[in-house]
Amino acid sequence: MSDDGFNFDEFLKFANDFNKTLQEENFIMDVMNYLGNVMIRDVKMRTPVGQYSNKVFFVKGGKLLVFEADKGSGRAGGELRRNWILNGVQKVGDEFVVTISNNTEYASYVENGHRTADHSGWVEGQFFLKITMDEIQEKLPSIVGPAYKSYLGAFGFKE
Repeated sequence: MSDDGFNFDEFLKFANDFNKTLQEENFIMDVMNYLGNVMIRDVKMRTPVGQYSNKVFFVKGGKLLVFEADKGSGRAGGELRRNWILNGVQKVGDEFVVTISNNTEYASYVENGHRTADHSGWVEGQFFLKITMDEIQEKLPSIVGPAYKSYLGAFGFKE
């Protein structure tokens, strides 16, 4: 603003810059939410589902529980797969962070591996989350690039 009063041109520039910043943040939030949904979809597809045909091991309340499942029960797992959620997108400083989570107590054991119940061996991890995140990293340019070109096109920018 000038010293001698209100400068409409400066105000208009400020308003346009402010509007552009809001639109950029909305664009980024939309893209991050999309990426979060892609992560959830892909990690759910990779998350193993337990089949209970013999002994079943799981952790509840910090204690290992073991039981024999009925062979004819046809009981199948899926709790780990069902419990994936998109916590949302947050702006933290100058960065945008998308968070997904799974509150199933044994999720980290299935992901990273664990000792057997009798401590005589090791069950290899499935790494379904790590594989999904690595794959998303590779897909980023093909996901964000076209979305950004479309966003810029809305402002009249051409390639």
